[in-house]
Amino acid sequence: MSAPLIWIVIPLVLTGLLWLLHRQPKRAALAMLIICLVLVILAATLPIGSFIKIGRTTFELPTTLTLFGRRLVLEASDRIWLMLVYGLGAAWSLGIVQSRVHRSFTPLSLLMIVLLVAARAVEPFLYAALLVAVAVLASLPLMLPPDARPGRGIMRYLIFQMLAVPFILLAGWAASVVDANPSNEVLRLVASASLGLGLSFWLAVFPFYTWVPLLAGEAHPFAAGFVLSLLTTTALFLGLDFFNGFGWLRNSDLILTALRLVGVLMVVTGGIWAAFQEDLTRLFGYAIIVDLGAALLSISLHSEVGLAVFSAGLIPRLLSLFIWALALAFLRARQIPLTFAGVTGLGHRLPILSAALALACLSLGGLPLLAVFPARQALLVELASQSSIAAAWALAGSFGLLLGGFRLLNVLLKRTEPGWQVTENLSEGLLLSAGIIILLLIGIFPGGILGSLPDTLPLAFPNLP
Repeated sequence: MSAPLIWIVIPLVLTGLLWLLHRQPKRAALAMLIICLVLVILAATLPIGSFIKIGRTTFELPTTLTLFGRRLVLEASDRIWLMLVYGLGAAWSLGIVQSRVHRSFTPLSLLMIVLLVAARAVEPFLYAALLVAVAVLASLPLMLPPDARPGRGIMRYLIFQMLAVPFILLAGWAASVVDANPSNEVLRLVASASLGLGLSFWLAVFPFYTWVPLLAGEAHPFAAGFVLSLLTTTALFLGLDFFNGFGWLRNSDLILTALRLVGVLMVVTGGIWAAFQEDLTRLFGYAIIVDLGAALLSISLHSEVGLAVFSAGLIPRLLSLFIWALALAFLRARQIPLTFAGVTGLGHRLPILSAALALACLSLGGLPLLAVFPARQALLVELASQSSIAAAWALAGSFGLLLGGFRLLNVLLKRTEPGWQVTENLSEGLLLSAGIIILLLIGIFPGGILGSLPDTLPLAFPNLP
């Protein structure tokens, strides 16, 4: 028994069993919830790479599993990552039935999680790009039912994600050569440029993010939210793994400057588009762009504070995206147009759903007392100490997203009929109410809710500042 066997091979087998249940959505969703929760509990309790004593029996939990001549390695420092991704799977499994997503969502979503865990675990690193590519292919039927034709957003998403593969492969090869021969300036330039392009395609970095709002508008909002949350989080971690593994790369002033520049451009341009957007799905897409820009700015700080800010913003970001995607899915299930005109006055008929929709948007914009605010405030303070101009532009971009959120709130609260009524069903109300409460609790008591995560997660990258 080894760590990769527990968190990669066994879940992969269980994915096949989930497929047998995909015609029974409630049972499949419950099975996925149980699987993910068990894996989260095991990640929290089992000491990877150490000895475990059960009664009189003592055995070791190895970190490595060799398959087809390639090594899968999960170390003790990866436990937080495992808890994060399988916890994400457990959270999204709660909304599968109510969101009325396609029945293949359950097995394919678990398959994506397993493939992306394997992508971080595989050695040599070159194979990570191939596993991510397989996960992207698995996401296509997850977002579109079999009889649907892909639109421009889906096609651009597939093209850009596939374009990332050769650049990441080239970057991995060149970086390994440069690590052995640091004086080779040509290969260093090749590695830096290839890595930059590969991560740009993966993360939808400016100017390659046009597919994000298009995808959010074409795919089922719940499925699109899951795919964008999982893929972007994994790509950020793979990028950090790259920086952690190569000293010449993480100490390059040029790369850090480029990260800061594209981060600012993403926050500013995404915020501007969000401020004047009247399509809820596109607003969702631009909010993701703003949030990714903020994550890149955190990494560009190249400091312990920057890494802690990145870590502190992970769960609030994923929670806000989950609540927003869930609210959009509930609106779609009620056949309500996902536009400002379609939701005008909705706050008087669906108050819990409307509150969740508006608060998720405002949270990603960094509104005080909401979940993302503590991390966003710390980012702006630390960024201002290094570059006041970058901080001012980042603040302006956040204001753009906040403006879009307040416009949405204004539309939701317009009175089109007298009185108030709560028409959400019990499961919708409980899910959304729980999300709203957690958003508020993290914003008001970030240390008490997030605990030691901002200090623990950076341990996965011991070579970073």
